[in-house]
Amino acid sequence: MGAVHETLLYDLADSTPCLKARICLQMKGVPFRRVTATLGRRRQLARLNPLGTVPVLVDREIVIVDSSRIARHLEAAHPEPVLIPSGREARAYATLVEQWADGALAFLVGALRWLNPANRAAAIANGAAEIAPAPLRPLVGRILARREQRRWAAWGYGPSAVPDLEERLRENLGALAALLDGKVFLLGRTATLADVAVLAQITDLQRYEEARLLAPLPDVQAWIERLAAVPAIGAALSS
Repeated sequence: MGAVHETLLYDLADSTPCLKARICLQMKGVPFRRVTATLGRRRQLARLNPLGTVPVLVDREIVIVDSSRIARHLEAAHPEPVLIPSGREARAYATLVEQWADGALAFLVGALRWLNPANRAAAIANGAAEIAPAPLRPLVGRILARREQRRWAAWGYGPSAVPDLEERLRENLGALAALLDGKVFLLGRTATLADVAVLAQITDLQRYEEARLLAPLPDVQAWIERLAAVPAIGAALSS
């Protein structure tokens, strides 16, 4: 009998790139085991990824870091169902949307999560929930909040930037609504990596005060519901 190979995903529930990776794995029908990147596993994670970031996929002896690389590894190893369109124009469009979601949209969602005082308690609780045992979570949460505040301050952003950031997020969500006009999914009738990347950011957004910005966008809300109704995506969202 041959050796049984287990696919491992080092991840955190409170991470949009990790959610993106989990959705891709579920859509490809690849069995995997999640390994939570707790403080106690930092050395183990560093051996796989010196940067210490997640997600990290271990597929047999192959280690893949970064959600976009994981998606492309899965597409090559498991061609069906198609996650990344094969047509030149469709593939380019999916890549551009993915990069927008992972870049500009992620920036705005993340900034408002940490800079809007209304989100502070939830952001701290969500950030510390998995990585530390219960007695240490208040301390870890405070350390995490200070780290994030310093990070954003180094880029010139503080709580005073919230109105401008919110307006930019509103514009980005309006652009998403325009892309979805008359469509079931972003590239037609089948969900692709473009949908997955954007959904990961929108799912995080829905946990915070800025979720109200989705209310005037029925096309976006209907798209979210359609994606959640896809069994593989629904399974990832509920995990």
